[in-house]
Amino acid sequence: MRKLLLTLAVLPLAGCIAAAPAPLDPKASLDALSARGLDDPKLSDALARAGLAADGSWTLDRLTVAAWTFRPEVALVRAEAAQSLAAARAAGEIPNPTFSFDPSYLYDNAGGSLSPWTVAASLGFTIETGGKRGIREAQALAEATSRQWQVSETLWKVRQDVRRAWTARAFARRALDLAEREAALRQSFSAWVETALRFGAVAQPERLAAITALSQAQSALRTARGNAAAADAALAAALGVTLAHVPFDRLEPLPEALPEPAMDTALRIEALTNRLGIRHALADYDVAEEALRLAVARQYPDISFGPGYTYDKGDRGVTLTLGFTLPVFHGERAAIDEALAARAKAAAQFAAEQTQALGEIESAAGRYAADYAAWSETPAAVDAGARAAAAAEARLQSGAGDRSEQVTAALAQVAAERAALESLRAAVEAIGALEDGVQKPLWPASALAPARPDDRIKDMRTR
Repeated sequence: MRKLLLTLAVLPLAGCIAAAPAPLDPKASLDALSARGLDDPKLSDALARAGLAADGSWTLDRLTVAAWTFRPEVALVRAEAAQSLAAARAAGEIPNPTFSFDPSYLYDNAGGSLSPWTVAASLGFTIETGGKRGIREAQALAEATSRQWQVSETLWKVRQDVRRAWTARAFARRALDLAEREAALRQSFSAWVETALRFGAVAQPERLAAITALSQAQSALRTARGNAAAADAALAAALGVTLAHVPFDRLEPLPEALPEPAMDTALRIEALTNRLGIRHALADYDVAEEALRLAVARQYPDISFGPGYTYDKGDRGVTLTLGFTLPVFHGERAAIDEALAARAKAAAQFAAEQTQALGEIESAAGRYAADYAAWSETPAAVDAGARAAAAAEARLQSGAGDRSEQVTAALAQVAAERAALESLRAAVEAIGALEDGVQKPLWPASALAPARPDDRIKDMRTR
């Protein structure tokens, strides 16, 4: 009896697993966040897994992988996805049997001839009816798939954050260059006007006009410098590193050409069926569908049974226990109705996601076509401005022109380049909106593999 009791006491501990404590240190975490940069070995490994070189200029793809490595929201959704996979493995396990032991001692034994001990022990096994275990596992796998699509959506959002910050910085730098050129021209012209005024070649109003224009150009230059500094900080934030760890001198410049508008039917259909948000909504619908199946299956009560042993004052016996839940106070009607409502909501969410995608794609495609057409006309104006500026400079050098004519032509060239830059910015923002609509890289081209639920879920589904 003692050996049996000891065995029964130790048996529940046989499968225990110890988990080592992992305390968080805010100071150490802050130091690690501040110190990490694009030379981090973890990033080098991530670039290698993505098939990208670990040296050379920092392309948009390489910057994207850096953001995927360092951005906290990526780590969070990946942790949630890993948790959902662990939950899927646990959902398919068979319920463990239960053991009960009920000893009692009669301290007032009047006869004295019978044993004062009464002992009852039993094992309990649960049979899940209605396929509940399989449905529960399917629901957990559907939830894991939904979490994986959430990971894909987050990776896409981070990629677009980096793309916007990268292009915004490029435009801010070009705008700063134009502002510096204009300020230098205004400064040079103002100095020429001051000299001409001393010799009586110009009047006071011309001097005031030159000073006013110079002041405006210098103010615009200060604004452009502020915008450039803000764009640098925004790119660092998009990458998830500090400003000091961004290799600005090694960033790849923007491509010179934009793709022609070509929103064909195949791309539109692909976007409306395989867009990440749509696939996520479809996965959420699968979760709701499995929840409904489980609610229906719960109408069939689980059966519990098990053998038992009794020792009662010297008498020994074997028992068999059989039990199940009686639906006396309520059935599963309310739970099924709730699951039906949840499925209807998921279906409505899927339809809303498709409708939103269609609207975004149509709007962005039309906007990009218009902005691309406007941008396509700017090179002619820039070339004309450059030729006029070169001709004015040549006349000045030959003595046939004056300084005012040369500065006016140079400023006209800067204005034409600024207009072309703003037109390019509008077109780039439009194609970015189109990318958001189809959730697929369009410009610049990307070599990164599309993010999709990993093979671990597929393996679990085929077990």
